[in-house]
Amino acid sequence: MEILPDRSGVAVLDLSGGHTRMNGAPIHEAVLEPGGALDLDGVELRLKDVADTLDVLPSTADHFGPARGRTLAMREVFGVLEVLAPSNATLLFMGETGTGKDVLARAVHAASPRAEGPLVTVDCGAIAPTLLEAELFGYERGAFTGADERRDGAFERAEGGTLFLDEVGELPLDVQPKLLRALDEREIQRVGGAGPKKVDVRVVAATKRDLEEEVRRGRFREDLFFRLAVVPITLPPLRERRDDIPLLVEAFVGAFADRTGQRAHIAEEEVQRLLTHDWPGNVRELRNTVERALWLAQTGDGEARFLLPSAEGLFGPELDAPPAAPSFDPDATFSALKAQWEDEFERKYLAWLLARADGSLSAAARMAHMDRKHLRNLAKKHGLWTG
Repeated sequence: MEILPDRSGVAVLDLSGGHTRMNGAPIHEAVLEPGGALDLDGVELRLKDVADTLDVLPSTADHFGPARGRTLAMREVFGVLEVLAPSNATLLFMGETGTGKDVLARAVHAASPRAEGPLVTVDCGAIAPTLLEAELFGYERGAFTGADERRDGAFERAEGGTLFLDEVGELPLDVQPKLLRALDEREIQRVGGAGPKKVDVRVVAATKRDLEEEVRRGRFREDLFFRLAVVPITLPPLRERRDDIPLLVEAFVGAFADRTGQRAHIAEEEVQRLLTHDWPGNVRELRNTVERALWLAQTGDGEARFLLPSAEGLFGPELDAPPAAPSFDPDATFSALKAQWEDEFERKYLAWLLARADGSLSAAARMAHMDRKHLRNLAKKHGLWTG
């Protein structure tokens, strides 16, 4: 095969006797334009225009909206968002729980021309799968049992603004093609509706799941993934950007003072202690740790001291003591003892889980990969939930 430069792409001359195909069809001589592909007897060669690439320099700022970070990883994120926030590009934030995906989604909306419009958030992991379609697209009166009046869905409520789809990886498979159509056509159809309706909405999505892996497992549509990931942005966990911790602490202290009028002194060695923790809950866990210290400082000497999470703090002081052999009731059956220990584990685990999720049942269910209703029932059983 011979390839030569051409005004509109590259000229391709097949010298193999018909073994070269372009876009699936055999060729003898043709012009390959950017985006086109050659099949060289099983090897694909795709032509890409270098103008399609975009190199965005890291931001010189240490913040984007309320998000803070001076490490290179975060300034690269801020640089991309500074360029794309004013556009209508669909963004997909990926990263662990607590990395700030929702904070950046709100910041993108605030920095966009749609800032005067509504920002509507749908937590796809907190809504029953059977209700997600109605929540996204709305429904007509009488569309199903309990639909006593017409209701606008999230797409319609976000008209002229931004729709933030949090935990989009939790979308049921039967809803995914309908979301794909809404993104492609910018039109929706209410449940029980007679026809489509155009909507003017920018979509920003977020997920803690590896959507490419979900696609491989058949749990997420590939075409929807590519439609959402027009601009994929992965947020680094806090343990990979520890140098941002002092800046984040400063921001949390300032926000606390603005909100409560209370201030506390934080010694430098206390901040240095924070750098040694792995922060499995990321920025959200750091914020909670700082706020807890600030509140406790108001009842003491005014010095903030950070209580870092540990197994002892989460599961009780009895773990401070050397482990002792467990004692059992010799008259109890195996089944009864097993049920007792399982019950104790449930109670302690659920207390820890809800504390880590800031009391949010939806967040706790996502962290534990549990059904929200089942988690609520267990929490009620142990007196940990009254809602």
